[in-house]
Amino acid sequence: MTSQRTSAAAMPAAQKFLSYSAILTLAANTMNGPGITTLPDVATDAGLSLYVILITGSVIMASFVCRRMVYAMWSSLSTEKHRGAYQEIQQQEETSSLLLEGGNSNVAGMKVSKSALSITNDDNGDDSYHDDLYETTFLEQQQQEELIHHRHSRSTETNNEQHHEVVQQHNLPNLSKSGSEEESLLLHHNNNINNSEYDDEQQNAAMLLVAHPQQPLLEKTSIVGQSLEAYGRQTSVYVALTMVASALCLALAQMMLCAAILDGMLVSTMGQSCALGLPVSPTSSWIHCTSHSSMKPYAGSGAPTSLISIGTVIAAVISVGMGTVDLDEMMGVQYSLFGCLIVSCIRFAYVLRHMSSELSDGGVDVVAADEPNADNGEDLSWFVGPNPFSTIGPIMFNFAFVVTAPPLVAMAKKESIAYKALGMACVAMGVLYTLVGCVGAPVANAVRNGLVEGGDDTNLLSLILLSGKVGDGATGRPSIIDLFCIGTFGLSTVASVPVYCLLAKDTLVNDAGVAPMPAFLLSNVLPWLLVALTYNAAFFEAFVNWSGLLILGYSNFSLPLLLDVKLKKVRSFLHKGRILGLTDQGSRITSVVFSFLTASITAVIAISITNSLSVAGLSFGVVMMATMWPGGSD
Repeated sequence: MTSQRTSAAAMPAAQKFLSYSAILTLAANTMNGPGITTLPDVATDAGLSLYVILITGSVIMASFVCRRMVYAMWSSLSTEKHRGAYQEIQQQEETSSLLLEGGNSNVAGMKVSKSALSITNDDNGDDSYHDDLYETTFLEQQQQEELIHHRHSRSTETNNEQHHEVVQQHNLPNLSKSGSEEESLLLHHNNNINNSEYDDEQQNAAMLLVAHPQQPLLEKTSIVGQSLEAYGRQTSVYVALTMVASALCLALAQMMLCAAILDGMLVSTMGQSCALGLPVSPTSSWIHCTSHSSMKPYAGSGAPTSLISIGTVIAAVISVGMGTVDLDEMMGVQYSLFGCLIVSCIRFAYVLRHMSSELSDGGVDVVAADEPNADNGEDLSWFVGPNPFSTIGPIMFNFAFVVTAPPLVAMAKKESIAYKALGMACVAMGVLYTLVGCVGAPVANAVRNGLVEGGDDTNLLSLILLSGKVGDGATGRPSIIDLFCIGTFGLSTVASVPVYCLLAKDTLVNDAGVAPMPAFLLSNVLPWLLVALTYNAAFFEAFVNWSGLLILGYSNFSLPLLLDVKLKKVRSFLHKGRILGLTDQGSRITSVVFSFLTASITAVIAISITNSLSVAGLSFGVVMMATMWPGGSD
């Protein structure tokens, strides 16, 4: 009974998995950020053709970065095996010697399958080193089995029968190769329990041999963990601060959007929305209300900077509640919110297309390929718009979700599931971005030129709220269906907030040593307090834009590629100088992509600050040469 209890306690805990559809949904929801509401305006500045090209290029770029990040995380499993290969071989030899010298009862009691020791990968493609590692481990196991068979062939008839039983156990099928290593471990665990002559010490030694993880350990393979392995402790501290800052930038912007959408919907449906705030004068009240239906409902209302609005409270309760559960436990809600996003975007595209047609029927050329029209202002171009270079940053940062992906990758059942789901999420959101931007651009251009009555904002949701003012049968108010879709879209934006907060929480717990409860409060509750303090502040939007511009670009696109290149060099020493998974040509491709993306992000920042194309071009060239220089990416 004692040995049974010890063996049960030694069993590894059940691992949690996320399916392909779960990873795709979570990744897509994290890309549903504030940037999607600016896309009609962005498409107007870029021109329709250039806009589609930039979206397509961003999908390819984000998918490539995700692929390399997934590879860097999952290759850690093979690296850990190589680090401990010599020790494992020694343990196997000692265990075999113990079995041979321990008498017939000990031989009969040993029923641990060596096939359970192998960790395999079903992913085909450029990760063939997993298969090589499996073949090497299998050959070593065959040699040990032949040695045991040779020594036992001289034993008595009883020993031969017992030896035959051991060999049968060694030849059990490797269930882990089909992705069910837990079933393999459980089978051998039950065999050990059924043998009363197998003592506690031998059980513990056997369980150590099968304690190989199926999934990357998040604390070791997150972006912070990778930086620790690649560059050491001091660099990992800076990376941890960057990850927390990135998560806060994403979360604050998304939280502000959620609250504004819900408040705007309340104004459209109830006639007004109210908030709690300090009195701005001795005669004013603590309650501040607005009837302005837009994405800045309290702007110009005389309300103070710090407000706790009804929309803020609703969004905070939903997101904090979702933040109390694990990712795999909130998938029902995530699927529903992703469905809300798709339905809302399709409805918005239909409404915007109808508005564009009504404007065209009214004699307004909302789309043209020629020069600007003096009567109707500047027409929307099919090709290159008036400000093409200023659109690169907003489009690129709509795909700035890579920093939130490691928790999803670590819970995937296989490496191929992780990178295929992330890549498909990029494609799905790219299609939605293209749809919203191209269909909404004509209406946004008309609002810019003052062709829509009451139009003062080109935000996507503000355009939908203007739908009741366009056309012969205009009622002045959007339809009930449109208001419902605005509400469902607002709820869908809440889905990404728990993922952002989870990134910050994991970084605080795993890398800063903060206790779980304080980490939860800092990552899930404190950001909402910051939103309430700055809800009606004019500078908040600029703060979010600039912090995102300076932090999110490098942390999402440059850093994962830099770590991938560096880790292949570091880990190659454990593989006898062989570059993991990619040829030298593949490593050079990753380095070139890293240099190009880093230079592009720098150029975007330069043109945003100086508004000078020449300065941006010079910045691009300098960074490109600096990172392409031998050792520049180290």
